[in-house]
Formats: sequence, C-alpha cells, structure tokens
Amino acid sequence: MRYSASVQTDDGAAEGILFDLSATGCRIQSNAALTPGNYLALHFEAPEAESSLAVEVSIVRWHKDNQFGIEFLRYAQNSRERITDLVEGRVQSVASHLVGEEELVLSAVAA
Repeated sequence: MRYSASVQTDDGAAEGILFDLSATGCRIQSNAALTPGNYLALHFEAPEAESSLAVEVSIVRWHKDNQFGIEFLRYAQNSRERITDLVEGRVQSVASHLVGEEELVLSAVAA
C-alpha cells in the first residue's frame, strides 16, 4: 500500500509517498533533503483509518536516491495501536462497514 505523507524536520516540511508500512517503520519517497540520523515527524493519511496517523519522532536509517528508510521512535496518542491494526489488516474501512450494515438490513427484510 502507498499513502500520501508529510514529513517535518528542523529545516522545514516536505511531502512524499509512504511505502512498506510496518508497526515500527516505513519507506518514504520524497525530494526532502534527509540523511541517515536526521529526526523527523511524520503524518500520513490512510483511507482505511478514520483520521490521519502521526509519528511524533522518527529517525532516518538509510537513504538511496530519493527514498528513505524510517524507524518510528515515538508515536502520537493512539497512533501505535492504529498503525499496528492497519498493518495487520484489522482496520475496517468505512465503505466495508456500511456494506455490512446494508447486508444486515437486507437480511432482516428478507427474513
């Protein structure tokens, strides 16, 4: 999966694309001027999640071309659990939740 992401460093903000999300890190593609050892804050939008997800403190572990390996160090409130749920497929999208409710209503009418 890929997600739109924004990174904030002491030098400013940049946009990017987040790939390879895990509970402890990710890969980001961006034109940001980051090098291994840089700290950053990360925010990203996942359509499956109800609101944006945030990692307050992350560190760049590797850099190649315009891609960066990011390790999550300190999560925003509830973000660690929400990211883990997203990675493990436990987040139910709003669309699938609504479809489930419609099926329930249709089943009740048909019975």
